Amino acid sequence: MSDVSRRRVDSNLLTTLLNEPDLAPTVRALPAPALRKVIEHVGLEDAGELVAVASIEQLRDVFDEDLWKSATPGGDEAFDARRFVTWLEVLLEAGADAVAEKLAKWDGEFVAFGFSQLVHVLDATTLDEWATAQPAQAERLDAILDTHCNEELDGFILVARDETGWDAVLATLLAIDQRNRRQRDAILEACANATHAHIHSADRLGEVLEADERLFEDAAGERETRRTAQGHVSPADARAFLAHARSEPATTERDPITRAHFREYERAAESTTPAASVVSGEGRPTPLQALLLEAGVDSEPESTPSTEAGTSLFRQALAALFAREPETHRRAVDELVYLANVLIAGASDADGHAWEPAAAAERVFELCDAGLREQLAGRADELDEACHQISEWGVVGLFRIAWAALD
Repeated sequence: MSDVSRRRVDSNLLTTLLNEPDLAPTVRALPAPALRKVIEHVGLEDAGELVAVASIEQLRDVFDEDLWKSATPGGDEAFDARRFVTWLEVLLEAGADAVAEKLAKWDGEFVAFGFSQLVHVLDATTLDEWATAQPAQAERLDAILDTHCNEELDGFILVARDETGWDAVLATLLAIDQRNRRQRDAILEACANATHAHIHSADRLGEVLEADERLFEDAAGERETRRTAQGHVSPADARAFLAHARSEPATTERDPITRAHFREYERAAESTTPAASVVSGEGRPTPLQALLLEAGVDSEPESTPSTEAGTSLFRQALAALFAREPETHRRAVDELVYLANVLIAGASDADGHAWEPAAAAERVFELCDAGLREQLAGRADELDEACHQISEWGVVGLFRIAWAALD
Protein backbone atom coordinates (compact mmCIF):
# COMPACT_ATOMS: atom_id res chain seq x y z
CA MET A 1 0.00 0.00 0.00
CA SER A 2 1.40 3.42 -0.97
CA ASP A 3 1.85 6.22 1.56
CA VAL A 4 -1.04 8.11 -0.04
CA SER A 5 -3.31 5.06 0.16
CA ARG A 6 -2.23 4.43 3.73
CA ARG A 7 -3.10 8.01 4.74
CA ARG A 8 -6.49 7.63 3.01
CA VAL A 9 -7.27 4.40 4.86
CA ASP A 10 -6.11 5.84 8.17
CA SER A 11 -8.21 8.97 7.63
CA ASN A 12 -11.23 6.86 6.69
CA LEU A 13 -10.70 4.69 9.75
CA LEU A 14 -10.71 7.64 12.11
CA THR A 15 -13.67 9.27 10.34
CA THR A 16 -15.65 6.03 10.41
CA LEU A 17 -15.03 5.54 14.10
CA LEU A 18 -15.91 9.11 15.02
CA ASN A 19 -19.09 8.96 12.93
CA GLU A 20 -20.32 5.84 14.71
CA PRO A 21 -23.65 6.72 16.37
CA ASP A 22 -22.60 4.70 19.42
CA LEU A 23 -18.94 5.66 19.61
CA ALA A 24 -18.26 4.51 23.17
CA PRO A 25 -19.68 0.96 22.76
CA THR A 26 -17.94 0.63 19.41
CA VAL A 27 -14.54 1.59 20.80
CA ARG A 28 -15.00 -0.47 23.95
CA ALA A 29 -15.83 -3.52 21.83
CA LEU A 30 -12.31 -3.43 20.39
CA PRO A 31 -9.80 -5.75 22.04
CA ALA A 32 -6.96 -3.71 23.56
CA PRO A 33 -4.39 -4.83 20.94
CA ALA A 34 -6.71 -3.62 18.16
CA LEU A 35 -7.32 -0.30 19.92
CA ARG A 36 -3.58 0.19 20.30
CA LYS A 37 -3.07 -0.46 16.59
CA VAL A 38 -5.86 1.97 15.71
CA ILE A 39 -4.17 4.64 17.85
CA GLU A 40 -0.83 3.90 16.19
CA HIS A 41 -2.41 4.23 12.74
CA VAL A 42 -4.21 7.51 13.28
CA GLY A 43 -1.61 8.97 15.67
CA LEU A 44 -2.04 9.40 19.40
CA GLU A 45 -2.37 13.18 19.10
CA ASP A 46 -5.41 12.72 16.79
CA ALA A 47 -7.01 9.95 18.84
CA GLY A 48 -8.30 12.06 21.74
CA GLU A 49 -11.97 11.27 21.16
CA LEU A 50 -11.24 7.54 20.99
CA VAL A 51 -9.11 7.63 24.12
CA ALA A 52 -11.79 9.60 25.97
CA VAL A 53 -14.39 6.84 25.56
CA ALA A 54 -12.06 3.84 25.95
CA SER A 55 -12.46 1.78 29.10
CA ILE A 56 -9.94 1.72 31.93
CA GLU A 57 -9.21 -1.93 31.18
CA GLN A 58 -8.45 -1.14 27.54
CA LEU A 59 -6.21 1.80 28.39
CA ARG A 60 -4.37 -0.19 31.04
CA ASP A 61 -3.46 -2.85 28.47
CA VAL A 62 -2.59 -0.21 25.85
CA PHE A 63 -0.34 1.58 28.36
CA ASP A 64 1.39 -1.69 29.20
CA GLU A 65 2.52 -1.93 25.58
CA ASP A 66 2.86 1.71 24.56
CA LEU A 67 4.71 3.16 27.55
CA TRP A 68 7.37 0.48 28.02
CA LYS A 69 9.99 0.16 25.31
CA SER A 70 13.21 -1.74 24.78
CA ALA A 71 16.13 0.05 23.12
CA THR A 72 17.33 -3.19 21.53
CA PRO A 73 15.63 -6.49 20.61
CA GLY A 74 15.61 -8.71 23.68
CA GLY A 75 16.63 -5.86 25.99
CA ASP A 76 14.91 -4.88 29.21
CA GLU A 77 12.03 -2.45 28.83
CA ALA A 78 12.14 1.07 30.21
CA PHE A 79 9.32 3.49 30.96
CA ASP A 80 8.92 6.28 28.39
CA ALA A 81 8.17 9.36 30.50
CA ARG A 82 7.74 11.69 27.51
CA ARG A 83 5.20 9.38 25.96
CA PHE A 84 3.33 9.41 29.28
CA VAL A 85 3.20 13.21 29.06
CA THR A 86 1.70 12.92 25.58
CA TRP A 87 -0.94 10.58 26.95
CA LEU A 88 -1.78 13.05 29.72
CA GLU A 89 -2.12 15.83 27.14
CA VAL A 90 -4.47 13.68 25.02
CA LEU A 91 -6.53 12.67 28.05
CA LEU A 92 -6.81 16.31 29.09
CA GLU A 93 -8.50 17.12 25.77
CA ALA A 94 -11.66 15.64 27.27
CA GLY A 95 -11.31 17.94 30.28
CA ALA A 96 -9.46 17.87 33.57
CA ASP A 97 -12.37 16.15 35.31
CA ALA A 98 -12.31 13.33 32.75
CA VAL A 99 -8.63 12.55 33.22
CA ALA A 100 -8.99 12.71 37.01
CA GLU A 101 -11.92 10.30 36.80
CA LYS A 102 -9.90 7.80 34.75
CA LEU A 103 -6.83 8.00 36.98
CA ALA A 104 -9.00 7.55 40.06
CA LYS A 105 -9.78 4.03 38.81
CA TRP A 106 -6.18 3.23 37.99
CA ASP A 107 -3.66 1.17 39.91
CA GLY A 108 -2.20 3.44 42.59
CA GLU A 109 1.31 2.06 42.08
CA PHE A 110 1.32 2.94 38.40
CA VAL A 111 -0.06 6.46 38.85
CA ALA A 112 2.48 7.27 41.58
CA PHE A 113 5.31 5.81 39.51
CA GLY A 114 4.26 7.69 36.38
CA PHE A 115 4.27 11.04 38.14
CA SER A 116 7.55 10.23 39.90
CA GLN A 117 9.11 10.10 36.41
CA LEU A 118 7.90 13.63 35.68
CA VAL A 119 8.37 15.51 38.96
CA HIS A 120 10.47 15.44 42.10
CA VAL A 121 8.23 15.97 45.10
CA LEU A 122 9.74 17.61 48.17
CA ASP A 123 8.33 18.01 51.63
CA ALA A 124 8.20 21.75 52.38
CA THR A 125 8.67 21.19 56.13
CA THR A 126 11.89 19.25 55.55
CA LEU A 127 13.21 21.93 53.24
CA ASP A 128 12.46 24.60 55.88
CA GLU A 129 14.40 22.56 58.42
CA TRP A 130 17.40 22.38 56.11
CA ALA A 131 17.25 26.11 55.45
CA THR A 132 16.93 26.95 59.16
CA ALA A 133 19.80 24.70 60.20
CA GLN A 134 22.14 25.97 57.49
CA PRO A 135 21.32 29.39 56.01
CA ALA A 136 23.69 28.71 53.14
CA GLN A 137 21.41 25.90 52.04
CA ALA A 138 18.51 28.33 51.79
CA GLU A 139 20.37 30.12 49.01
CA ARG A 140 21.08 26.78 47.35
CA LEU A 141 17.38 25.86 47.50
CA ASP A 142 16.33 29.20 46.07
CA ALA A 143 18.80 28.83 43.22
CA ILE A 144 17.50 25.36 42.34
CA LEU A 145 13.85 26.40 42.45
CA ASP A 146 14.57 29.52 40.38
CA THR A 147 15.90 27.38 37.53
CA HIS A 148 13.21 24.66 37.54
CA CYS A 149 9.47 24.77 37.00
CA ASN A 150 7.92 24.22 40.41
CA GLU A 151 4.70 24.57 42.33
CA GLU A 152 3.79 24.29 46.00
CA LEU A 153 0.69 22.27 46.79
CA ASP A 154 -0.41 21.90 50.41
CA GLY A 155 3.02 21.37 51.90
CA PHE A 156 4.51 19.60 48.90
CA ILE A 157 6.86 21.29 46.45
CA LEU A 158 6.69 19.85 42.95
CA VAL A 159 9.84 20.32 40.86
CA ALA A 160 9.79 19.39 37.18
CA ARG A 161 12.28 16.77 36.09
CA ASP A 162 11.80 17.97 32.53
CA GLU A 163 9.94 21.15 31.58
CA THR A 164 8.35 19.33 28.63
CA GLY A 165 4.73 18.74 29.50
CA TRP A 166 4.89 20.58 32.83
CA ASP A 167 1.53 22.26 32.18
CA ALA A 168 -0.15 18.89 31.54
CA VAL A 169 1.43 17.36 34.66
CA LEU A 170 0.33 20.24 36.87
CA ALA A 171 -3.17 20.39 35.37
CA THR A 172 -3.63 16.66 35.96
CA LEU A 173 -2.46 16.79 39.56
CA LEU A 174 -4.68 19.78 40.27
CA ALA A 175 -7.64 17.94 38.75
CA ILE A 176 -6.93 14.93 40.96
CA ASP A 177 -6.67 17.32 43.90
CA GLN A 178 -10.15 18.67 43.17
CA ARG A 179 -11.72 15.25 42.69
CA ASN A 180 -9.96 13.05 45.23
CA ARG A 181 -7.72 14.67 47.83
CA ARG A 182 -6.85 11.30 49.33
CA GLN A 183 -5.55 9.99 46.01
CA ARG A 184 -3.56 13.18 45.45
CA ASP A 185 -1.95 12.86 48.88
CA ALA A 186 -1.10 9.20 48.25
CA ILE A 187 0.58 10.08 44.94
CA LEU A 188 2.57 12.99 46.34
CA GLU A 189 3.59 11.16 49.51
CA ALA A 190 4.85 8.19 47.50
CA CYS A 191 6.81 10.51 45.21
CA ALA A 192 8.17 12.51 48.16
CA ASN A 193 9.29 9.34 49.94
CA ALA A 194 11.15 8.26 46.83
CA THR A 195 12.77 11.67 46.40
CA HIS A 196 13.82 12.12 50.01
CA ALA A 197 15.24 8.61 50.16
CA HIS A 198 17.99 9.96 47.91
CA ILE A 199 18.21 13.53 49.16
CA HIS A 200 19.54 14.23 52.63
CA SER A 201 20.49 17.85 52.17
CA ALA A 202 20.01 20.72 49.78
CA ASP A 203 23.47 20.06 48.37
CA ARG A 204 22.23 16.73 47.04
CA LEU A 205 19.06 18.11 45.48
CA GLY A 206 20.65 19.25 42.26
CA GLU A 207 22.45 15.92 41.81
CA VAL A 208 19.46 13.61 42.07
CA LEU A 209 18.88 11.59 38.90
CA GLU A 210 17.03 8.54 40.15
CA ALA A 211 14.61 8.50 43.05
CA ASP A 212 12.00 5.88 42.32
CA GLU A 213 13.40 2.34 42.57
CA ARG A 214 10.63 1.04 44.84
CA LEU A 215 7.90 2.74 42.81
CA PHE A 216 9.38 1.25 39.64
CA GLU A 217 9.39 -2.24 41.13
CA ASP A 218 5.75 -1.90 42.24
CA ALA A 219 4.53 -0.55 38.90
CA ALA A 220 6.59 -3.02 36.86
CA GLY A 221 5.36 -5.90 39.00
CA GLU A 222 1.69 -4.97 38.48
CA ARG A 223 2.29 -4.69 34.75
CA GLU A 224 4.09 -8.02 34.61
CA THR A 225 1.18 -9.75 36.34
CA ARG A 226 -1.29 -8.38 33.77
CA ARG A 227 0.94 -9.30 30.84
CA THR A 228 1.59 -12.80 32.15
CA ALA A 229 -2.18 -13.41 32.18
CA GLN A 230 -2.13 -12.58 28.44
CA GLY A 231 0.74 -15.01 27.79
CA HIS A 232 3.56 -12.48 27.51
CA VAL A 233 7.06 -13.34 28.68
CA SER A 234 9.39 -10.78 30.26
CA PRO A 235 12.68 -10.07 28.41
CA ALA A 236 14.67 -11.31 31.42
CA ASP A 237 12.78 -14.61 31.57
CA ALA A 238 12.99 -15.04 27.79
CA ARG A 239 16.77 -14.51 27.77
CA ALA A 240 17.15 -16.89 30.70
CA PHE A 241 15.11 -19.59 28.95
CA LEU A 242 17.08 -19.32 25.71
CA ALA A 243 20.40 -19.39 27.56
CA HIS A 244 19.28 -22.43 29.57
CA ALA A 245 18.09 -24.17 26.39
CA ARG A 246 21.49 -23.57 24.80
CA SER A 247 23.57 -24.77 27.76
CA GLU A 248 21.50 -27.57 29.35
CA PRO A 249 20.38 -30.80 27.62
CA ALA A 250 16.65 -31.01 26.93
CA THR A 251 14.56 -33.45 28.94
CA THR A 252 10.98 -34.66 28.81
CA GLU A 253 10.23 -32.48 31.85
CA ARG A 254 9.55 -28.76 31.55
CA ASP A 255 12.50 -26.62 32.63
CA PRO A 256 12.16 -24.42 35.76
CA ILE A 257 11.63 -21.20 33.78
CA THR A 258 8.82 -22.70 31.72
CA ARG A 259 7.19 -24.27 34.79
CA ALA A 260 7.26 -20.93 36.61
CA HIS A 261 5.76 -19.13 33.60
CA PHE A 262 2.79 -21.47 33.26
CA ARG A 263 2.20 -21.53 37.00
CA GLU A 264 1.94 -17.73 37.02
CA TYR A 265 0.01 -17.68 33.74
CA GLU A 266 -2.66 -20.05 35.00
CA ARG A 267 -2.95 -18.17 38.29
CA ALA A 268 -3.23 -14.75 36.61
CA ALA A 269 -5.56 -15.94 33.84
CA GLU A 270 -8.15 -17.13 36.35
CA SER A 271 -9.23 -13.55 37.01
CA THR A 272 -9.36 -12.39 33.36
CA THR A 273 -12.39 -12.23 31.07
CA PRO A 274 -12.45 -12.86 27.30
CA ALA A 275 -12.07 -9.84 25.05
CA ALA A 276 -15.09 -8.51 23.21
CA SER A 277 -15.49 -8.73 19.45
CA VAL A 278 -16.76 -6.47 16.69
CA VAL A 279 -17.87 -9.38 14.52
CA SER A 280 -21.60 -9.37 13.87
CA GLY A 281 -23.86 -11.82 15.62
CA GLU A 282 -24.08 -13.91 12.41
CA GLY A 283 -20.28 -14.27 12.36
CA ARG A 284 -19.85 -11.81 9.48
CA PRO A 285 -17.35 -8.95 9.71
CA THR A 286 -18.96 -5.59 10.33
CA PRO A 287 -18.12 -2.66 8.03
CA LEU A 288 -15.89 -1.35 10.80
CA GLN A 289 -14.01 -4.64 11.00
CA ALA A 290 -13.52 -4.66 7.23
CA LEU A 291 -12.01 -1.18 7.42
CA LEU A 292 -9.80 -2.24 10.33
CA LEU A 293 -8.48 -5.13 8.28
CA GLU A 294 -7.89 -2.85 5.30
CA ALA A 295 -5.81 -0.61 7.55
CA GLY A 296 -3.81 -3.60 8.74
CA VAL A 297 -5.52 -3.72 12.14
CA ASP A 298 -6.91 -7.07 13.20
CA SER A 299 -9.97 -6.37 15.33
CA GLU A 300 -9.81 -9.75 17.04
CA PRO A 301 -7.37 -10.67 19.84
CA GLU A 302 -4.06 -12.06 18.62
CA SER A 303 -4.84 -15.62 17.60
CA THR A 304 -2.90 -18.69 18.60
CA PRO A 305 -0.59 -20.19 15.95
CA SER A 306 -2.43 -22.31 13.42
CA THR A 307 -1.83 -26.03 13.90
CA GLU A 308 -3.60 -27.15 10.75
CA ALA A 309 -1.84 -29.88 8.80
CA GLY A 310 0.84 -28.48 6.53
CA THR A 311 3.98 -29.57 4.76
CA SER A 312 6.02 -30.25 7.90
CA LEU A 313 5.71 -33.46 9.87
CA PHE A 314 5.40 -31.42 13.05
CA ARG A 315 2.29 -29.62 11.76
CA GLN A 316 0.78 -32.88 10.54
CA ALA A 317 1.33 -34.49 13.94
CA LEU A 318 -0.23 -31.54 15.74
CA ALA A 319 -3.29 -31.72 13.50
CA ALA A 320 -3.56 -35.47 14.21
CA LEU A 321 -3.29 -34.86 17.96
CA PHE A 322 -6.28 -32.52 17.81
CA ALA A 323 -8.50 -35.55 17.20
CA ARG A 324 -6.51 -38.18 19.07
CA GLU A 325 -5.38 -36.39 22.22
CA PRO A 326 -7.18 -33.04 22.69
CA GLU A 327 -5.47 -32.29 25.99
CA THR A 328 -2.00 -32.90 24.51
CA HIS A 329 -2.96 -30.66 21.58
CA ARG A 330 -4.11 -27.89 23.95
CA ARG A 331 -0.85 -28.09 25.90
CA ALA A 332 1.10 -27.97 22.62
CA VAL A 333 -0.71 -24.83 21.47
CA ASP A 334 -0.07 -23.14 24.83
CA GLU A 335 3.62 -23.96 24.52
CA LEU A 336 3.75 -22.70 20.92
CA VAL A 337 2.36 -19.33 22.05
CA TYR A 338 4.85 -19.27 24.94
CA LEU A 339 7.84 -19.98 22.67
CA ALA A 340 6.78 -17.35 20.12
CA ASN A 341 6.58 -14.80 22.94
CA VAL A 342 10.02 -15.94 24.15
CA LEU A 343 11.51 -15.08 20.75
CA ILE A 344 9.65 -11.75 20.61
CA ALA A 345 10.80 -10.73 24.09
CA GLY A 346 14.29 -12.21 24.29
CA ALA A 347 15.86 -12.54 20.85
CA SER A 348 16.33 -10.87 17.47
CA ASP A 349 15.83 -12.20 13.96
CA ALA A 350 18.57 -12.89 11.42
CA ASP A 351 18.73 -9.18 10.54
CA GLY A 352 19.06 -8.09 14.17
CA HIS A 353 15.51 -6.76 14.35
CA ALA A 354 12.85 -7.56 16.93
CA TRP A 355 10.72 -10.53 15.95
CA GLU A 356 7.29 -9.82 14.48
CA PRO A 357 4.62 -12.14 15.96
CA ALA A 358 3.86 -14.04 12.74
CA ALA A 359 7.54 -14.52 11.91
CA ALA A 360 8.32 -15.62 15.48
CA ALA A 361 5.53 -18.21 15.38
CA GLU A 362 6.77 -19.56 12.06
CA ARG A 363 10.33 -19.80 13.38
CA VAL A 364 9.08 -21.77 16.39
CA PHE A 365 7.35 -24.23 14.04
CA GLU A 366 10.58 -24.65 12.06
CA LEU A 367 12.65 -25.33 15.15
CA CYS A 368 10.09 -27.75 16.61
CA ASP A 369 10.01 -29.64 13.32
CA ALA A 370 13.82 -29.83 13.37
CA GLY A 371 13.77 -31.07 16.97
CA LEU A 372 11.12 -33.67 16.10
CA ARG A 373 13.11 -34.99 13.14
CA GLU A 374 16.21 -35.20 15.33
CA GLN A 375 14.29 -37.41 17.76
CA LEU A 376 12.81 -39.59 15.00
CA ALA A 377 16.29 -40.32 13.59
CA GLY A 378 15.22 -41.52 10.16
CA ARG A 379 11.64 -42.48 11.03
CA ALA A 380 10.26 -39.16 9.78
CA ASP A 381 7.53 -40.86 7.76
CA GLU A 382 5.88 -42.33 10.83
CA LEU A 383 3.06 -40.04 11.92
CA ASP A 384 2.18 -42.17 14.92
CA GLU A 385 5.72 -41.96 16.25
CA ALA A 386 5.77 -38.20 15.65
CA CYS A 387 2.62 -37.83 17.77
CA HIS A 388 4.24 -39.95 20.46
CA GLN A 389 7.35 -37.77 20.50
CA ILE A 390 5.28 -34.58 20.89
CA SER A 391 3.30 -36.19 23.72
CA GLU A 392 6.48 -37.33 25.46
CA TRP A 393 8.78 -34.34 24.95
CA GLY A 394 6.27 -31.54 24.64
CA VAL A 395 6.70 -28.66 22.21
CA VAL A 396 9.16 -26.95 24.56
CA GLY A 397 11.35 -30.03 24.70
CA LEU A 398 11.51 -30.34 20.91
CA PHE A 399 12.25 -26.63 20.58
CA ARG A 400 15.10 -26.94 23.08
CA ILE A 401 16.64 -29.85 21.16
CA ALA A 402 16.79 -27.75 18.00
CA TRP A 403 17.82 -24.53 19.77
CA ALA A 404 20.82 -26.25 21.38
CA ALA A 405 21.99 -27.45 17.95
CA LEU A 406 22.03 -23.95 16.40
CA ASP A 407 25.42 -22.45 15.59
